[in-house]
Amino acid sequence: MKNNSITNQKFAALANGLPVPLTVTMEGTGSATAWITGNKIIVDLVAAQTGKYVNISTPIEFDVIGAHTIHGNATASTVQIANTTDAITSAIAMAAVDTDIDNPTTLDDAYWSFATGDNDLRLIIGTAAATGRLVIDIDK
Repeated sequence: MKNNSITNQKFAALANGLPVPLTVTMEGTGSATAWITGNKIIVDLVAAQTGKYVNISTPIEFDVIGAHTIHGNATASTVQIANTTDAITSAIAMAAVDTDIDNPTTLDDAYWSFATGDNDLRLIIGTAAATGRLVIDIDK
């Protein structure tokens, strides 16, 4: 019999609204961590390099239904949510104000769906090294 205790623990945590860490890989410099809790994927970015990608694992099926950023420094930057290379949101412009909260102006339902294990959730860092928190609202 196969031991699925880690998988079972993750699904039990998700079912009970507990945070579950997600696997993040990224190009370039900087760092990122991500977790899913309830109906949100939270991503913390620290100086994620301009023109590079941050890729996030997708352990469950979901649709992206909204997002916002909370800027963490005083350098303007942008981040865009994508399904591989297909943009889900417009670039979210984080103004040069620490603590600024910003939303995308568009959300494309043609690309917002992810299957379990797709691992195609991608953040595209557009302008300056992005530092802050991205909150992605999902519908499971």
